[in-house]
Amino acid sequence: MSLERSLAEELVREHPERAAGVLSRLGVEQAAHVLAKAPASTAAPVLRRMPPQFSAAVLESFDAAKLASVLEALPLDVASRLTRRLPAECAEAALEKLGPRSSRALRALLHFRENTAGSLMDPNVLALPSDLTAREALQQIRKTPESARYNVYVVDSEQRLAGAVNLRELLLAKPQSRLADLMVRDPLRLDAHADRSVIVTHPGWKEVHSLPVVDEGGGYLGAVRYRTLRALEEEMQRGRTEDGDVRESLGQLFSAGAGGLLDALTSFGPPRSGGG
Repeated sequence: MSLERSLAEELVREHPERAAGVLSRLGVEQAAHVLAKAPASTAAPVLRRMPPQFSAAVLESFDAAKLASVLEALPLDVASRLTRRLPAECAEAALEKLGPRSSRALRALLHFRENTAGSLMDPNVLALPSDLTAREALQQIRKTPESARYNVYVVDSEQRLAGAVNLRELLLAKPQSRLADLMVRDPLRLDAHADRSVIVTHPGWKEVHSLPVVDEGGGYLGAVRYRTLRALEEEMQRGRTEDGDVRESLGQLFSAGAGGLLDALTSFGPPRSGGG
């Protein structure tokens, strides 16, 4: 592997924001040529830092399997935002290639208008029935630990949000205690149709690391995580400074003698297995 190609790989892999700025200026065709060859785990962080319409145009050039692998590597809310911008047939082909859990979760977000709580939530955040014991609840959490963080949400027999239990308190509770007795009732929540401004300014962020999302009848749908709040804040800030940042990134690259990396980017591809 040439030195320039090695440096180009490092640029895309280790500095996705800078790579996004460079590739955005090169145009859709060149960016697609580069990122189609990159592993999904490398392409996804670059694509999420490009303007959404540009990223969607790049993704549209991928075959369904490649597109699905990139969507799988993106946070759900970002994957939803980009999928909305794809032609219907292209989006459906990718959704068919996703695993059942990912496809189901992504379709749930696509049901809601863009930039609402319903479109930005994680539908896989765990909610448990109120009649479970602490022991039973912990058994459920151990089966899908990635679905529970700081709080566990509690639903009633109609799947309506009833309360929330702090995970630490659940661990310390007596094994036979019922969630209905341990939970904080009527936790702070977001309506599924709440827009971005409501999400960002919600007072609940001062107290919790995620906010449950409910439908018109109070039915539990998922939760907006704190990382999504931060991403929204960063996106709003980036929208104000994006042009200046891109110019600065390009200036830094060329002043450092990295112009040759752009040629090397065209040959960038996933590392080959084995020696040689």
